[in-house]
Amino acid sequence: MIQEATIERILARLESGTDDFNVEIQDFAEAQPNLAAYLTNEDSETLNEDERTLLLFGAIVIYQSVMDERIVRDVISEEIIGQLEEDNYALMPAKGAFRDRLTPFFEESEEEELLAFAEDLIVAEADEDGITKEAREPMFIALKTVIDCLLI
Repeated sequence: MIQEATIERILARLESGTDDFNVEIQDFAEAQPNLAAYLTNEDSETLNEDERTLLLFGAIVIYQSVMDERIVRDVISEEIIGQLEEDNYALMPAKGAFRDRLTPFFEESEEEELLAFAEDLIVAEADEDGITKEAREPMFIALKTVIDCLLI
């Protein structure tokens, strides 16, 4: 399991502004082009520009946290990404409060810290009116899919 201290260290570094976020995005896109394309897919009108930026930020925190503690296999294929995303949507209950609907993910995963990071990121921004209600589910599913892809 990725440790909370690792996530917090990566998060603090990225939030400090000492690193150029565009360089971080470029490094991620070069290492995992299919995941980067999945996250920046312009076809989806579900997410606005701020939500897309937050999604990329969350994915980079997850990616760098995993890279800090594990060896990530080669480039993740589009097929694997699609299958894992489909599996994640199937796991999410259709009704209920957002946080309650996330319970099955925590029950099925050993990566509670990464899931908690994704949940907290989305809920905190939603509470500050930074994320629309419609964007919460696809953002969580996308971050969960990134976690799954990097740790398979």
